[in-house]
Amino acid sequence: MNLTDHSLLKKIKSGDRPAFMLLYDRYWDSLYRFAFARTRDKEVSEELLQNLWMKILENTDTIQTDAAESAKGYLLRYLHYRILDYYNSYKKAPPTLSIDEIDFPSETDLTDTEYFEIIEENEISVLLSMIDEVVSTLSSTEQQVYDMRIRKNMSVNETAEALGISNKTVSNKLSKALGEIREQLSSEYQPSKKLVSIVMLMEILTSY
Repeated sequence: MNLTDHSLLKKIKSGDRPAFMLLYDRYWDSLYRFAFARTRDKEVSEELLQNLWMKILENTDTIQTDAAESAKGYLLRYLHYRILDYYNSYKKAPPTLSIDEIDFPSETDLTDTEYFEIIEENEISVLLSMIDEVVSTLSSTEQQVYDMRIRKNMSVNETAEALGISNKTVSNKLSKALGEIREQLSSEYQPSKKLVSIVMLMEILTSY
């Protein structure tokens, strides 16, 4: 079973969480590569992408698909303009690469059927409980960073300022927290190559 992006967007609009996760998994690699090739900044690329996924959740109707019912072109164009906005905001030189200059890998690592089976076999509430259990074992600062960056969708700068630590420390603490979650849950989610992405999505989706 291979659902088109148009079909997935319709499901997402009706509140279908697995459909959103499937679309996310389908394009995460290519969109991240696209953003990073232009910003050369991991944190900026991740924040731009997170804002894009929030837009999809909040206003699905604005996401356009082409004749083949693919949203890839729209997502790349939207991200391209957000990258330009980023450069304009910080008065930096804009990227010179065009949208067509990057080669992307195949977007789908798993078939749609396999992906939905992963989600069905491991209910969202169960996964969240597992994540909470791992997070509770982390240091106080790591827990706070995880809560602000993942659950509250705060930026690196906002988190650093709130906790009185450097941006680098925020990044390091979050990386350690996500690494611990990956290590603890990998056996249950071995079929998925984007466990950390799924972890982040699970947290975001709890507010919708």
